[in-house]
Amino acid sequence: MTRVLAVALALLSVSAGAANRSDSNFVTDPGRVITTPLGGGSCPSPPGITSLPFSDSGTTCGSTNSITNYSAAVCTANLNFPYPGEDEAYAITVGASQSLDISADLTGSAGDLALFLIGTCGNGASCLATSQDAIGVGAGPETIPTVSGLAAGTYYVYVDSYYDAGTAGSCGTFTLNVAGTLPVALQSYSID
Repeated sequence: MTRVLAVALALLSVSAGAANRSDSNFVTDPGRVITTPLGGGSCPSPPGITSLPFSDSGTTCGSTNSITNYSAAVCTANLNFPYPGEDEAYAITVGASQSLDISADLTGSAGDLALFLIGTCGNGASCLATSQDAIGVGAGPETIPTVSGLAAGTYYVYVDSYYDAGTAGSCGTFTLNVAGTLPVALQSYSID
């Protein structure tokens, strides 16, 4: 009887191991590094740009449309039309009088994407700067002219699309590049 119980337990153990292997998160090699997909995020907590220069590749495909209109005068002067496509956001915290250079390489992208710098996550009325999006699908780069004299605080970089979500040109790949300087953080302090 003990031997039958041991065989039954062994079979259950093998079955449990096989079930684990069918799990999409099962790692056969414990030394394998699993990477997180690149790209932005959405409000209220998009990923942060914590050091400059910054570069990240991603896609707006599968994202939501969190901002349709960038209604601040500085952003409607050249772009007086809605952006109802999928968008990706990044947060960046700057010190007083910082300058930023923001661009996106869209070569080969299936989307007609543009860039926006806004002051409040998810609020297009807080738009501070934008690229002049007259290029079209898969062309670029999109570049926001140097933004300088920013007040200290957190700002948001949006990659957004001109076309309605779900239609041709509404989403695509991008490589976002941000240059400038960020505030210096105190690493250590001591008194001798």
